[in-house]
Amino acid sequence: MLRNLRLRITLLAALLTGAVLAVVLGFDCRIAGEQYTSARQDAFDGVVDQLQYQWEQFNQLEDGWLQQLETGSDVLVRLEENGVPLLYSSRRSAADQTLLQAVRDEAEQYYTVDLDSCPMWELNTSAPAFSLTAADGRNYRCTMRLHMEEDRWTALLAAQDLAVEQAYLARLILLFVLVGVAAWLMICLICWFVAGRAIRPVGEAMDRQQQFLSVAGHELRTPLAVIRANVGAALQQPDRADRSLHTIDSEAKRMGTLVDELLLLSAGASARRRLQLETLAPDTFLLDFAESMEPLATQSGHSIQAELPNGEVSPLPCDSYRLRQLLTILVDNALRFAPEHTTIRLQILQINGRVQFRVVDQGPGVAPADRKRIFERFYSSPLYEDHHHYGLGLAVARELVLLHGGRIWVQDTPGGGATFCAELPCRRRTG
Repeated sequence: MLRNLRLRITLLAALLTGAVLAVVLGFDCRIAGEQYTSARQDAFDGVVDQLQYQWEQFNQLEDGWLQQLETGSDVLVRLEENGVPLLYSSRRSAADQTLLQAVRDEAEQYYTVDLDSCPMWELNTSAPAFSLTAADGRNYRCTMRLHMEEDRWTALLAAQDLAVEQAYLARLILLFVLVGVAAWLMICLICWFVAGRAIRPVGEAMDRQQQFLSVAGHELRTPLAVIRANVGAALQQPDRADRSLHTIDSEAKRMGTLVDELLLLSAGASARRRLQLETLAPDTFLLDFAESMEPLATQSGHSIQAELPNGEVSPLPCDSYRLRQLLTILVDNALRFAPEHTTIRLQILQINGRVQFRVVDQGPGVAPADRKRIFERFYSSPLYEDHHHYGLGLAVARELVLLHGGRIWVQDTPGGGATFCAELPCRRRTG
């Protein structure tokens, strides 16, 4: 499931980034091609302008210079005077003469002139070039320069083979395609890696959820089995039904507690919206709480002592029911581990605008390696085995503290024991 999710995320991200990459590379390729074509066009116009200037100024052109110019610029020229080709143009090969004749015919149509008779106007140097496809399928860039002097007119026809230009553009497109494919494959690898990192918390959450459901189901089966056994015993031995009903009621209460704890843990951050926040005085609250816990402590052979600071404690915005539940869990945990005839001390401190509740016992303490694990779900200390303890109490306490925007930890008690600290902010957190 997670692999398919990772694959789908990778494909989606790769397709989106690939589309953007294709647009960017296509745009860059077009600009590069247009710049190259424009440079070739400018070079072509420069050669033609140079020829026209040379011809008009000196009225003659050397064959060697013309041949060198054509070879260097990949241009074929045809020079005419009064519609008659000059000697250089007439000495060309048959194929070149056929091509230049096709250029002449196309130029007459394109510029609407008749080169065999005196034209009515003179073409300026900014006359646009035109394209020609020869009989062999090759493409050419062509232009014409026309000059008139009384009853004399000259025509300069030029054609540039576009094969080199087209081959370069084809290689340029191929290069951009290869770069795009390589970049896209790299993007796919990056997306696969990032998708794996992104869904890792999802996988861990699913593993924790699966473990949570497995352990929860196991824990729920125990009281259910006891209830069913006592129902059977009550049916078979009606005279002992009262005892069986008492056991069923006890196990039902245990199940109710377990279900409440499971619901709170499964609610997570959404439970914050259900907090009934009120402003209370922490010192007064602690005194009332200590008094309410005194019977339970006496029953287990302990005593409760509340210790308040000398100064005034700032009002605390919190859910009083949840705060009582939090402290009850910590005190119950202390009563389980502390030796008999010892005192469980409840303390309040105010540090940097935060109120800190402390539950101090004189029990065996908590090993440094277990100080984080004891707040995990279904974790029970090996020092204490109790079939009536699910290992959810401290996990619930941690969740209650987090719902209030605080933090919880355990530290050593001077002289031996454990001190559980729950720190809550004095100002209400929004959002």
